[in-house]
Amino acid sequence: MTKIFKLLTLLIPVVALMSCGKTATTIVSEKELTGKWQLESVVENNDTTYRPAVKNGMYDVSVTFKDKGELEATSSTNYLTGFYETAQLNAIHVGGDGTERKETSWGNLFVNALPQVNMYDLKSNNRLVLFYNNDSQLIFTRSR
Repeated sequence: MTKIFKLLTLLIPVVALMSCGKTATTIVSEKELTGKWQLESVVENNDTTYRPAVKNGMYDVSVTFKDKGELEATSSTNYLTGFYETAQLNAIHVGGDGTERKETSWGNLFVNALPQVNMYDLKSNNRLVLFYNNDSQLIFTRSR
């Protein structure tokens, strides 16, 4: 009986340590994503829509990935808040809520695509690509 007790007292802390925390990949990915990203173009069905000229802040579509999985976004005319969660192999899940009042077609592209995002790719030239609907992309540049 004492042998089993000793074995359990050694085994329980090891199992607890193995089951806690995130993988190194997730932590690194979140740090790389952290910051503000400006939407430059949207690709749907091999058709690319580029960002319209910014006038009085209008059409300034961006997403800010914050620490601890929080995000803030601005569409062409509205403000959104939510969360994001990354996993290994560049998987990402995004969710949140906001308004869609007086949204422009450019803003609608972003607002409708964001909840469908399931993968991301960070490029070496400060570009972020969020993939959705298997063949569509939101392409961002890092904001300064």
